[in-house]
Amino acid sequence: MTIEHQDPKETSLVNGASFQDDGSLDSNFDLETPLLKYNISQQPPATGIRSSSIRATLESAQYEAAAIRAEFKTYQSILPAPDQLLQKQHSFHMLRQEILKNHLELPRFLKYKNEGGIKPHHALCCLLLSEYEDGTLNERAKQSESCLVRTLSFGYLNRQLNNPANFIRDQFSCAVDAIPADVVKPGILRKKIRDRGLPIPNYFLDPEDEKQFPPHIALLVILQDGEQELRHLDHFFYRVAFSSFAAIALALRIVLEVIGAAGAIWGGAEVVKLRTATKNVELFRWISLGVGGLSFLRFVILNAPLQEDDGDILGPAGPWSLRLPVRLRAVTEHPFHYFVRATRPSSQSTSKKDK
Repeated sequence: MTIEHQDPKETSLVNGASFQDDGSLDSNFDLETPLLKYNISQQPPATGIRSSSIRATLESAQYEAAAIRAEFKTYQSILPAPDQLLQKQHSFHMLRQEILKNHLELPRFLKYKNEGGIKPHHALCCLLLSEYEDGTLNERAKQSESCLVRTLSFGYLNRQLNNPANFIRDQFSCAVDAIPADVVKPGILRKKIRDRGLPIPNYFLDPEDEKQFPPHIALLVILQDGEQELRHLDHFFYRVAFSSFAAIALALRIVLEVIGAAGAIWGGAEVVKLRTATKNVELFRWISLGVGGLSFLRFVILNAPLQEDDGDILGPAGPWSLRLPVRLRAVTEHPFHYFVRATRPSSQSTSKKDK
């Protein structure tokens, strides 16, 4: 891993008085924060190498990934289930009050600055970067891939990530090449990821965005997954039940939107006596098949997974981030998305373009 440094000339201009950030959305002011630079084709850095300034800063405050996990065990028992956390999106203040009510020590990412607190997105980056560096993130990504789906779709589709923790890790791995090497504010973090042409993880989005869910919720879900608290979401019963529901919904949509359209032309022509048993049979058979073909094309366009669908159609962190009635409606409206997703470009391909 290497760190990209800014051009000295750009530094002098940035520090000059003539370049002041006016705070507007179209401001060109951009302090060139060094970026972490990983080569995805190579093995992640060996464990113990201080490759990230985010990690170095948190470790200097004695708050590294191991400390975050150890701290989690002190308040783990009072937390809601992972799916409840995602669905209700408990606020920073609510979680603080719940932990204090149980006379427990607050985790540092739930403390305010004057209490020695650490921003939740800093702690989340620290935790996920530690998983990336020891290879856990890449290993989980390989487990979630399906060679059969990729082969049958010519690399366009991949198996859907319905587990929230896998979804959170996948979004981070797509943006890891744009994570700044310094501790930055959320707005700058989003800008760095966007400037690299990479998808911004939902938990790093602006709070006003409909797809956003708080980074402290994402952090808690990852910690709960480390303690095997998400195993029930992958239970055989749930998988069979929702897969069957999605398959039936998909079959019904094909019957209604494709076969039904062709049948409507065939039957409607007979009702208004445009088609009889002795004439026009072949003509209306071909007309019905043509309408059915156009309807199937429409069905494919409406239901084919796109990269922009991730974290949107089936919830901000997959279907389990939605309440049961909303989840069933989302799967009914987009059953194909429950099984597969569009293959997203990796940060490696983006890096090659930049070079």
